[in-house]
Amino acid sequence: MTQVSRKFLFAGMAAFALAACSDNNGPSIPAVPTGLTVQPVNATTARIQWASVSGATSYSLQRALTSAPTVYTDIGGTITTASYDDATLTLPITEYAYRVAATNSAGTSAFSGAASFAAGVISGNVTASRTLYSDTLYTLSGYVKVQNGVTLTIQPGTQIVGDTTTSGSSLWILRGAKIQALGTATQPIVFTSARAPGNRKPGDWGGIIIIGNGIINRTGNPILTEGGAAGVAENYAGGTDNSDNSGTLRYVRIEFAGYDISSGAGQELNTLSSYAVGRGTTYEYIQTMAGLDDSFEWWGGAVDGRYLVSYESGDDHFDWTEGYVGRNQFLIAFQSTRLAPAPGTGNFSTDPRGFEGDGCDPAVAGCTVTATTASTPYSMPVFANFTMIGTGTLLPAFPNDGNGGVWRRGTGATILNGVLSRYKGIGINIRDAWTDSLWIGSGGKDSLWISNTLLAQNGYNFDTTGAGYAQTTNWNAGRLATMRTYASDVQVDTLLGLTLAPPALNWKPKVGSPATGSGVTAPPTLVTNRTQNYFSNTWVFTSYIGAVDPAAGTPWYSGWTVYQTN
Repeated sequence: MTQVSRKFLFAGMAAFALAACSDNNGPSIPAVPTGLTVQPVNATTARIQWASVSGATSYSLQRALTSAPTVYTDIGGTITTASYDDATLTLPITEYAYRVAATNSAGTSAFSGAASFAAGVISGNVTASRTLYSDTLYTLSGYVKVQNGVTLTIQPGTQIVGDTTTSGSSLWILRGAKIQALGTATQPIVFTSARAPGNRKPGDWGGIIIIGNGIINRTGNPILTEGGAAGVAENYAGGTDNSDNSGTLRYVRIEFAGYDISSGAGQELNTLSSYAVGRGTTYEYIQTMAGLDDSFEWWGGAVDGRYLVSYESGDDHFDWTEGYVGRNQFLIAFQSTRLAPAPGTGNFSTDPRGFEGDGCDPAVAGCTVTATTASTPYSMPVFANFTMIGTGTLLPAFPNDGNGGVWRRGTGATILNGVLSRYKGIGINIRDAWTDSLWIGSGGKDSLWISNTLLAQNGYNFDTTGAGYAQTTNWNAGRLATMRTYASDVQVDTLLGLTLAPPALNWKPKVGSPATGSGVTAPPTLVTNRTQNYFSNTWVFTSYIGAVDPAAGTPWYSGWTVYQTN
């Protein structure tokens, strides 16, 4: 046989062999998987995902310590989907790398390039600026305090968990420090429990505490944050700058937080605690979920907020005191149950409420409230366009004092364009003579303004008798005419077209419901003066009431909020 003949013979044999492996005669070995990513799920679980490979019937996944990247171990067995949750991680984690191969009857592809996953523990004082990255899972262990002059930057999609084995693990942004936590709707930043889903509880970790240089109306120095008995408190007295900037929280979820720091003496860490935080700080698109104590609490200061969600709070949804003057618009609060806290972290509140507004508590040093005077500057926040839903009679054990809104201790406020409903107690409750004088006064003293709010499915919409001041007969006729009131047996979800069955929650009222056309569009001068320069002059006086525009397309809460209670 000539050399040329052999050449053609071998070429023909090669072609035959190639054809035998072609799609015409059977499957080919799958392509190498691409698009490999690793993201944290919780402190012990990483989610590995990749693009599906055409013709693959299963996948092989391997893991290695990146300190020894040539040594890989098979995990997960035979995997038939393009995703796997590795729930075998242990703290303290150093760093892991993963790679994947695709298999079918023709064989197994080469392994993909590696994707890495890291985790680290943060504890003690943070004394130098640093960035937290989305490909790393971080654990807060103990009282983590970001010091004066230091900036903590957090990438979109980053997950930070609280160490459940160290009581009170929490993040503190001290006076002069900043947090820059800028998530997105598709990549929110999540602070959560280190426990796996299904085992998480309120109080698993302590929450976030921010201390600014804003003004408070409580006198004295020092004035300590809650936690003094435990020796972890910080001084927030003496602030002079309500424009102070402590950074930005945007598209952030804070879950399963809170801690009784005083062993039953009333000193609690909340989900988000704001002490004298200034208006230069930004709170926008924040969800608190399943907290042990209050969801949002403000002690003085002037920080503004919008697009805030409080889901299943252990105590109050929105609580202020000591001269808080911030403005908040587009708020959702929902309560359907009382969640059992993690053992040893605290107890149920005996008076959970929607709003709890205080001027200054006379039970603590530096505060004054009498029938004729109260600490100044007054607490004077704005809360507008809220949808606040309580448990009503769905939860018989819920306290009768679980009122929709309680205003007391010399507070002012502007409360507009809201839905305040399904509270077992009273919708609007004013507790003392001086607060009442701010409510019923005229001119410059008319400092507690409540109007254009829908009240439905409450035990009582207004104060009844005795110490309650906001009884129906005490209302200014003009303001009372702006209210939309319904009897206790009128179901708010049916009335407005809401869906209030977790987790398929829909806060958007139907067009044509009483939420449409009931809002303040030409507010009184006093109210207008309180809403200037809000998020760069973007305050909107809406023609609707509630947190969501009935005529809107995709609601603002879609995509980044979740509704899980364990």
